[in-house]
Amino acid sequence: MLANNNPNTNSSRTDYRKTEKSPLISGADPSGDPFIESLAPESKFVPIPSFWNTVKAFAGAGSFALPWAVMQAGIWIGVIGLILIAILSNYTMNILLKCSIKMKEDQVGPEKPSYADIAHRAFGRVGELFVCFMNFSVTMSICISYLILIGVNFGELIPLKPVVIIWIVLPVLVLLTCLTDMKYLGFTSIFGAVSLLLAMGTVVAYGIKDNKIHPLDDYTFDFKNIPLWFGNAAFFFCNHIVVIPISHASGDNKRYPKVLDFAMVFITVINCAFAALCYLYYNFSPSGVPSNIVAALPNGTFSNIVRLCVVFELACSFPLVFGAGLNVVDSSIKWFHNLFNAFPNYQGASGASPPFFSKNWKFYLVRLFICAALAAIASTIKNFGSYTSLIGSLMLAIAGFVVPPLLSLRFFPEQKIYAKVFHVIITVFGIGATILGTYDSLKELIQG
Repeated sequence: MLANNNPNTNSSRTDYRKTEKSPLISGADPSGDPFIESLAPESKFVPIPSFWNTVKAFAGAGSFALPWAVMQAGIWIGVIGLILIAILSNYTMNILLKCSIKMKEDQVGPEKPSYADIAHRAFGRVGELFVCFMNFSVTMSICISYLILIGVNFGELIPLKPVVIIWIVLPVLVLLTCLTDMKYLGFTSIFGAVSLLLAMGTVVAYGIKDNKIHPLDDYTFDFKNIPLWFGNAAFFFCNHIVVIPISHASGDNKRYPKVLDFAMVFITVINCAFAALCYLYYNFSPSGVPSNIVAALPNGTFSNIVRLCVVFELACSFPLVFGAGLNVVDSSIKWFHNLFNAFPNYQGASGASPPFFSKNWKFYLVRLFICAALAAIASTIKNFGSYTSLIGSLMLAIAGFVVPPLLSLRFFPEQKIYAKVFHVIITVFGIGATILGTYDSLKELIQG
């Protein structure tokens, strides 16, 4: 172990923790995305695939709640605030990347450290378990958001309530989570990104076609709802748990930060424009700005095709995110690996896929139990925007604005005093925003 948990103490890798971690279920890195590892040549930097890997990591349910978020804070605070949150998130992501690079340079810990490994070096086993729990909670919460969107979008196609649909599709999702190698779903990645862009473009196109922009003075908001805006902004932009594995997969984690910067600019421009246009065009429409903006689409053949594409994409993304959460636990907690891994003692060749079926019945049981629990929670959520705000405030804000600056203070004690003060300010901001956003989101959810 590190003396006094000081990250700058020289220590052998074997003293810190095992050089080789237990084999993960999918054989991929903790992001759970099968494309991330496949794009990881050992000696060649691949900036373009890494760029799209990063963009794809941000494409998901969070985009559909951004128009509702802007409505909570108004057009100016909402959009400018999103840009500022994006800049701050990008900064704290770069902090994590610098910590990862330092671990590799110091030859302490795994060759490709995860977020949990970085926390372990800074704060010991307690820090690792905290980040492990946080990552697991975040991924499971995202899975719940997928279930909600599947129920809502499918509910527009068939005469059943979204809650009923969630339980109808659950057996299919459980079977997908039982795949022993998530690379079997890799082919859906490009389709999923296209589906989401198609849905966003369709929503904007119908808004322009059926509605009009009013004078800006007509758009009002309540300052008390700004914490709800923050939670949704954090839900979308605080995607810190994936940037480290993507940086490893890029082939050169020292050059990847520039790729991240360009990707964040692209992501921010697209989503801020989407959120602003949807808010401006739908705010005075009969349906208003729903917490899930796809719900604003009118009935029609093309709209139904878009909804089907979104449902298919979310159904395929669900097991990937679900597997990522369990992989984090599997790699950090030995007893979980021994009990619930598909192949606890599997020692296949490097890069080889594990067998298709597992003989460990506990592997299937834990997936069934967790999926059922997620469906039960999803069935109780009435307001998608309030839910994403809660998760963004309670979990992702901590992962993005509290933990990274604290890690920086531990990893780089020699940094300038103004940098230390700035990192303390970010931490205090993250804690304050977490408290306010969580309180308002819970109140909104309880009130329905």
